[in-house]
Amino acid sequence: MKYFLIGRPNVGKTSIFNKLTISRNIIHREEGTTRDWHKSKIKGLNHSIIYDSPGVIFTNKKLKKINFSKLLQTINVFLYVIDLKNKNDYYDKESINELRKYNKKIILIINKDDNYEQNLIISKSGYDHLFYISCSHNLGFDKLYTYFENNDLGSENDHVFDYSIAIYGKPNAGKSTLANSLLGYNRVLTSKIAGTTSDIVEDIYKFKDKNFKIIDTAGIFKKNKIDNKSINFEAIRKSLNLKTQTDLSIILIDCKEGFDTQIKKILKILINKSKSIIIVFNKIDIIKNKNKFSKETKLFIKESFSQIQNISTLFISAKNKKHVTELKKMILKKSKNSNISLSTSKINIWLKKSSLEYPHPLVKGKIVSFKYGVQVSSSPITIKIFSNFPKDIKKNYKNYLINKLIADFNLIDSKVNLIFSSSKNPFK
Repeated sequence: MKYFLIGRPNVGKTSIFNKLTISRNIIHREEGTTRDWHKSKIKGLNHSIIYDSPGVIFTNKKLKKINFSKLLQTINVFLYVIDLKNKNDYYDKESINELRKYNKKIILIINKDDNYEQNLIISKSGYDHLFYISCSHNLGFDKLYTYFENNDLGSENDHVFDYSIAIYGKPNAGKSTLANSLLGYNRVLTSKIAGTTSDIVEDIYKFKDKNFKIIDTAGIFKKNKIDNKSINFEAIRKSLNLKTQTDLSIILIDCKEGFDTQIKKILKILINKSKSIIIVFNKIDIIKNKNKFSKETKLFIKESFSQIQNISTLFISAKNKKHVTELKKMILKKSKNSNISLSTSKINIWLKKSSLEYPHPLVKGKIVSFKYGVQVSSSPITIKIFSNFPKDIKKNYKNYLINKLIADFNLIDSKVNLIFSSSKNPFK
């Protein structure tokens, strides 16, 4: 079953969503915090999905503006939320009348019934079910959950995915436009106003029989431009927490702005924590000499960022959908190579050869020997190397080994970590 939470702004839809799911959408005292719809499975159930929506007065004009048309084709039940303390129910009645035109079940949820008196403010007739709840006092959810449990029917597979991608970048780089292009329809709200995406927005697209979860993150402002009590602060913090949880991080860069200080900071964060990265330059359509720009940018990356020389770079126009299919193919290839496993024998042949070609400087007058190497993780690729001086390995020598490993094993778009250990027994 698919349930759609809807109602006026600030009636508690997102609070209800958070209590029923394992998601944690941003809640803020500022009206209009939820600007796109979100979805998640109801916790503990196998086939029930619930959608959170922006607060709306439900008219056809407004409905079209916030891109619900495709969603409404698939949902089964409306969960219309009303604030018990709001005595003006004119707009609620109008909105509910609009909902009836879709010929779907309507469940009425009366929120903020903090004393649990269960006194209805509008007529009980015309609804499939009625529930009184209080999010702040956690009242009434047992009855609501029992209803969901009794109606946990069907086979919902659209929440299952094979590979996850998060899009990062500065405000107005085109992240939401790219997400829409990958999904194939206008799922995410876009605007020229910086900070339009006030919470992470995710959905799933299918390509070559594989399901990919795409996550549109909030644009990352400079620290001195963010109020730590604002929605944007919470959105950025939540977005950056995703970097270790997703399979691939895409950093989207505006071609006109290039590698400024802010982009370098974002890239550094992603390099240190992400499992895998692709650099995508957007708005290539506004560049006159595209070939020259592409060559100069790739050369700049190679000369300035030695730690990301193995990362793929793509130039696209998300708005015009130019090269978006190429990006999909690149992501597909990445997903197939996401669990790279290097054999221990090949690692040790490589380690012996590399250390002989370029030996480590003497430490305390003694030769540094690398006894054994073994892969201990594939996400990201992590090699443990046993040595007689693990704490004295030079940083430039570690970088040499990483770059050599990337080149010799053709590790594209993958982060590589080396851990040095002094264990006498390399098999422990």
